Order: sequence, then C-alpha cells, then structure tokens
Amino acid sequence: MRRLGLLLLSFLMLGLLFQLTAPLFETPDEIWHIGLAAHLARGGGLPVQRPGESTPWRQEGSQPPLYYMLLAVLTRALHLPLEDLDQILIVNRHPAPGDASLPDNKNMALHGSWERFPWQGAVLTLHLWRLFSLLLGMITLISIYGALSTMAPNRTRWALGTAALVAWNPMFLFIMGAVNNDVLANALSAVALWQLASLWRKGLSGFRLILLGLTLGMMALSKLSGLALWLFTMGVLLALRNRHPLGLWDLLRALAIIYGSAILLSGWWFLRNFFLYGDPTGLNAMLEIFGRRAPPRTLAELFSEIRGLVWSFWAVWGWFNIVADPPVYLFLEVWGILSALGAIRMGIEAWRQPRCELRALWAGAVGYTGLVFLGLLRWTSLTSASQGRLLFPAIGPIAWMLWMGWEYWIRRWTRRESMGWVWAPALIWMAISWISPIRYIWPTYAISPWRELPAEAQTVHAVFGDHLRLVAYLPGSAAPGQRLPLTLFWECLQPTERPWSVFLHPVLTPRIRDVHQVDRHPSRGLFSTTDCRSGFRFVDPYWVPVGSGNEVPAVLRLRVGVWDLDTGWIAPARDGQGRPIDYLILEAGKIQGRASLSPTYPLDVHVGPARLIGVDRPLEVRPGETFTVTLYWEVEAMPKEEWRVFVHVGDPNRPPVFQHDGPPALGELPARWWEPGDQFADPHPLKVPPDLPPGIYTLWTGLYRPDGLRAEVVGPNGERPAHRAVELGVLRVGTPSWVIIAPKP
Repeated sequence: MRRLGLLLLSFLMLGLLFQLTAPLFETPDEIWHIGLAAHLARGGGLPVQRPGESTPWRQEGSQPPLYYMLLAVLTRALHLPLEDLDQILIVNRHPAPGDASLPDNKNMALHGSWERFPWQGAVLTLHLWRLFSLLLGMITLISIYGALSTMAPNRTRWALGTAALVAWNPMFLFIMGAVNNDVLANALSAVALWQLASLWRKGLSGFRLILLGLTLGMMALSKLSGLALWLFTMGVLLALRNRHPLGLWDLLRALAIIYGSAILLSGWWFLRNFFLYGDPTGLNAMLEIFGRRAPPRTLAELFSEIRGLVWSFWAVWGWFNIVADPPVYLFLEVWGILSALGAIRMGIEAWRQPRCELRALWAGAVGYTGLVFLGLLRWTSLTSASQGRLLFPAIGPIAWMLWMGWEYWIRRWTRRESMGWVWAPALIWMAISWISPIRYIWPTYAISPWRELPAEAQTVHAVFGDHLRLVAYLPGSAAPGQRLPLTLFWECLQPTERPWSVFLHPVLTPRIRDVHQVDRHPSRGLFSTTDCRSGFRFVDPYWVPVGSGNEVPAVLRLRVGVWDLDTGWIAPARDGQGRPIDYLILEAGKIQGRASLSPTYPLDVHVGPARLIGVDRPLEVRPGETFTVTLYWEVEAMPKEEWRVFVHVGDPNRPPVFQHDGPPALGELPARWWEPGDQFADPHPLKVPPDLPPGIYTLWTGLYRPDGLRAEVVGPNGERPAHRAVELGVLRVGTPSWVIIAPKP
C-alpha cells in the first residue's frame, strides 16, 4: 500500500502541474462543459437542446447530467463565486482546434491577468472544479489497482504496474485535471470493474448487487458510452454461472437487482430524452448541433485517423493541437506494437492454461476494451471523434494488457528472476509526464513580453485607435508553399472595451499573387486587448501562408490594421509622425526562390553588386507606342546602397531621348532585399514620344544610387566604360502607324 500511496502522490503532483500549465477553457470541450455546469450551479434547470440556438454549453447540453450536477452541488454548498464568469470567458474569434500543424490560434479563449495566482472569483471556482476532477482521477487509480489485486492477489506487480501506466499517461493526466464529464465516467467505469472483480472472487450478495446497479445507473447518468458497461456486466454475470453454481432463478434475481437499481436511478433521463427529442439517448439533438461527419475518403486518411487515435490516447494536448517531439511518438509506436504483439502471445498462452482466473482476466480485458472500442467506432461513424481519450473508460484493461505484453518480452529477453526492465516503459512515461507540461503546454499559451528590440527590427511607432502602438517589426522570409514569419512588437496605451483582432492583408502585385490573409487576436491568438494595461509590451509573432503562385524572389508587403470582428469596425491609424493613414503597409519579408530565367538576348556584364545576364527587348517600335524592356539580373554580393535601375534610349553621354528609371522589379524587389544568388526579371515600361523622329537608337541600362552616382560596369572582357552603362542593343523607331489626312481645298 505504501507504493500505491507514493503512486497516488505522484499522480496528484503531476495532475496539479498539468492543471496549472493548461489555462482555463483549454482542454477538450471544457469551455462548454463549464457553461453547462455554471448554468446548473446558478439555478438553471436541465437545458432543452434546440439546433440553431446559441448556448454556452452547445452540444454538451445533450450529455447526461450527473457530473454537472455534482459540480453545481459543490458550488452551491461551498458558496463558490461565479458572478464574473462571463467577464473572464472571452472567446477566441479565430480558433483552430484539432490542427497541430498551425503555430498559432491553438486556444479557444483569450487569456489575461485575471487568471494569475492568487485566483479570485470564477477563476478560483473553476480551478476547484478541476481539482474535483483530479480527485476522481485518484479514485480511478485506486479502483484499477483494487480490481487487479482482487482478480490476481498474488500478482501485486500487475496491479501496481498497471496503475503506474495509467497514472503516468500524459493524456490521462491532462484529461483527469479538466472540467469534463469524461472524468466521472472514467472513475465510475473503474469502480464498476472493481465491483465485478469482487463478484467474481467473492460471489453474489444483495449488497454487492445493489452497489453495482447504482454504479451502472450513475455511469449511464455520466456519459452515454457507459451503456457498454451494462452489456459487459451482463456477460460477466453469465460467466459467473460457471464459477459459482447459479440456478436460472438466481441469475434472473441478480439481473433484476442490478438493472432494476440502475434503471430506477437513471431511467428518468432516458424518458425525458424520449419525450423531448423522440430518442431516449438524445443523440439526434446532439448531432444536429455538433454536426455529422464526412467519412475518410482514402486509406491514407483512415490510417491517419488510426494513428491520431493512438497518439491522442497518450500524448496530444490542448484542443488536440499540441503534440510532442517525434521521439515521443517513435517510442510510443515501437513500445506499443511490441507490447500489443506480446499481449497477443500472452493471451494465447493464458487461454491454453487451466487457470480460470487468468482466463477471466484476459477475457474481461479484451471483452470490455472491445465493447468500448465498438462504441467509439459507432460514435466516430456519426461525427468526427477519433480521440484516444474516449477509450479511457477501458484504460485499466488496456494498460494491463500492455503491461502483460511487455512483461512477455522481458521474460524472453532476460532471466525470469530479473524483472527490473519491465518497469522501463512506465518510468519513461513518468519522465515524459514531468516534461510535457513545461516543454509543450506552457509555451503554447505563454504571452511573451519584450524590453529591448532586436538590432535588426524595423521601427514603426504607428498608433491604432489610441490604444495600441506598433513600435517595430521583424521581417522574415519563406519559399512558396511555406509560412513567412513576421514578428510585431506592440506597446499597450490603454485597454479596449472589446477584444480587437489584427489583420494582415497582402498587397497583391504582378509578382505577389498567392498569399493568404491573416486575421487573429494578438500574441498567437492568446491576448485580449481588453487587458492591455498601459506600458505593457508584448511580442506578437505571425506566420503568413505563402502559396506557390508567386514569382520569386519578391518582397511581400502587408496592410496591417486592428479591428473588431463582431462589428467590423476598423481602428483609425496614425503613422510615426502622427499623420492619419488608411492602412499601415509593411515590407513583411521576402519570398525566396530561384527563378528559371530564359532571356532572349544573353549578356554577361557585372554592374555593381549584380550581374546582368540577359535582356528581352523589341527590335522596332513606333512613335507613341509603349513597350517593355525586361532585364535579367543575378545578385553576386550584398548591396551596400539602395540601388535603382535606369533604362535610357540615346547617347549614354547625353541626356536620354526617353527613359524609365525606378527601383528593381517595379519596386517589388528593392536592392536592400537582395541576396547573393538571387535571380529575377526586371521589367521596365517605356513610352516612345509621339514626335520622336524615325531612326536607330541605342538602349542602355545600369544601376545608380539615390544621389545619382552610377554603379561601376565591368564587361565580359574586363572593359570598364566611363559612362557606367551597359549597351543593350539598338532600337529602330519606325514611322507612325497613323497619318493626318488634310482636308480637300
């Protein structure tokens, strides 16, 4: 018992760590479980579900009510406050649950200073609700240990090892410290299995039968999946006829006591559902609200669901969008496959042995796990719910089979007397459980303040709505198909009345055509501007999706603004000089890549930090026409100047006849963004003066600084022209394509 006590203590400490690192409302469906429990605690009756109606509990209003009733009784008995719940629950308007590939918007609620310790008001109440769930988790562990100790009293290692695998399961710790009706269902399932083990070992008695019936009734009032336990109990009672001589009358009497007690306790719930929804389970109303699923379309999608189911049984947190490092899942899959194979071998060997207790253990573990799994398959066929946590009612049997499977290999690989290695997986999971809250969960929800700007940050000092100042930003880079990182550095001026969102909308150009806009709350979607205390500075990273339909390389410019999603109101903006602006436009970063260039006329001329590798140009034009000369550049060195490009027509030592001067790539790739290896097309539109005489003219190009000084030109043979211009060839200007017809005299 001392070892069990230490195990429970470790579970409690780990559970508190998970509870403290996961903010309120950030466990699966917790936001709606809290909404239903608070409704009951405030004196509201059981809700009637109406599809299309917005409620704080959404589909959870269709759940059996026992867990929420217990929280309501606890709240009213201890006079726990809930008055400010609506003020601390600020919903994220841009959530992305279930998508672990996204680096932001992993939260369903916005968070602020009201959640800091010492807790007050509704925050304190919700943490006490979580603590209540954690205590139910301890009951689950005790029951699992008790069930195995009852079935195999001489195999204490099995009971302790199984309880350890459960207690140190990172996902079990995460769920059992949350406000969720799964917690009560898991606990009652373990209690019922312990009661069934007692019936198997000690025989039937009226007291045990009534207790089991009440447990089944409470299970049905906790979660609909608890009906699998009703079927399993029927199977155990039928099997008891072979262990304890039972006549048909005794069996019917036992069934009547168990299911009569269960129905007396829970039957009213099913009758209520039938009269309200025409369905005793109430599933039809829940599915109308939650939504029905589209089945997997390919084998790859199906395999992904199976893998996700296994992963989320052990180590997927948040709203199923926080994952561990790949080595964790590699260990999970290798150990899991080995243990499953070993369990199959152990089960076959046990079935060949005459020991009925071992047979009963394997039959019960496989049977109950199978029933729970079939229930999950049914639920998953109706809606998207491939979540490993839904197998937790059978977590004790599953953990025991995995323990036995691993023990099988240890017996094969080591001496039978040496069983120390059998504890290795449990200890590894314990280490992962200690690491996970700090490494994976806490950083996901941390809002990062800043004191000093990075040296490479670009200062802005733009003010939005007199509430937020964008002090600076740090641009990034990405290839097509990636996400371009952009970091904003904000300073709070004063809190807003409503939570504001930030928008980043791309400035579309001939080179930038495929970039997705970003709309979300600041600081990875976590921060509520209603908590924007004066002087607080925080880092706000973004990852802008860049499509494959862009011409590379190019500079991505974004319109940045702040707005209220609910009303559509956009906060007025002022630039760093206090002048009103419609939008703040930032050079957010560079879309990198090597373009495939095929100039019509190849060249090889060095111009300052770049090499002119070719040109596209017409041979003949007419007065009044507009034509394009496209230069093809390859950057050789990081530029030290803000170079501009000129394309002149005429004598290079005289003023041009006509020209086009401007930044490279029509301003879409300024020289300050050049990097060695960049290759890009640089179009220059030129208009022939209508009165230009026909003739032969020469095209010239080069680079020049803002002060007019041209970059040095080095030809393919080392020549350095004094005029610092590259000859592109001659251009024939023909006669106009139109004539003036003089009127007849």
